[in-house]
Amino acid sequence: MERLIFFAGKGGVGKTTCSASVALQIARTEPVTLLSVDPAHSVRDVFAEQQPPQNLTVEAIDTRAKWRQFRDSLGEEIDRALGALTPAGVSVAHDSESMRKLIEVAPPGADELFAITRLADLIAEKKRVVVDTAPTGHFLRLIDLPATAGEWVHELMRILLRYRELIPPGTLGEELLRASRALHAVEDALRSDACRIVVVTRPERVVVAETKRLLGAIAQRGLRSGGVIANYMTPENDCPCDRSMRGYELEAIRGLGAVVEIERRDEPVVALDELARLVPLDSLP
Repeated sequence: MERLIFFAGKGGVGKTTCSASVALQIARTEPVTLLSVDPAHSVRDVFAEQQPPQNLTVEAIDTRAKWRQFRDSLGEEIDRALGALTPAGVSVAHDSESMRKLIEVAPPGADELFAITRLADLIAEKKRVVVDTAPTGHFLRLIDLPATAGEWVHELMRILLRYRELIPPGTLGEELLRASRALHAVEDALRSDACRIVVVTRPERVVVAETKRLLGAIAQRGLRSGGVIANYMTPENDCPCDRSMRGYELEAIRGLGAVVEIERRDEPVVALDELARLVPLDSLP
């Protein structure tokens, strides 16, 4: 199985549940990290009452909060650098303004830079990683970031390098250097055989329509799809209403190709051992 597995899809389709199920199964035989980059971080709720097994590490990155901290600390660090310079540093005011303008014109999804950095760390450590992503738009910005943010990060670094002796280690300059390296590492990983993207949907026409667009976007980017999971399917039984509903759902998902079905349950899956059985790992392509 691949080293890096993303679970993507529209909000509310069950990405967290499916990603947790797969991560729990992998943890039976080897260490794995379940990484949430969804601002909702519902993965915390999954393990709120039960500890994950020893082989499973659960992480949640608040990318928006880290971006706000990064943006605010930029001004502080530049101001400290300005204060340490002699009056001869005539280009400093221009550079300070340029840095602030660069932050204002950050590429879409720039806050995901910190998720990229953490992903790169895990890839470098040769860890198995399962990623619970944010809804579709955020996910696409995340996977596009290595291609769209490189020039922006390099321009920030070009200006900062002028004042590298004035900016303390471990702060903004070091963070940007890590980010620059991370963009290349994650781009390579995304386009390798070590990565796949599993799309989760629900058997409703509106949701399936967005799922088709997402699958098209993944293919357009030359990335590898890891199959589709149709969550909350009506179970097969003798109830006429359920049989009618199931027929409607099967028609809705027909255009998605081979689909792994997860049946609707009367109660949410809570116990970790039951959750681990939810997504049949062997059925994913």
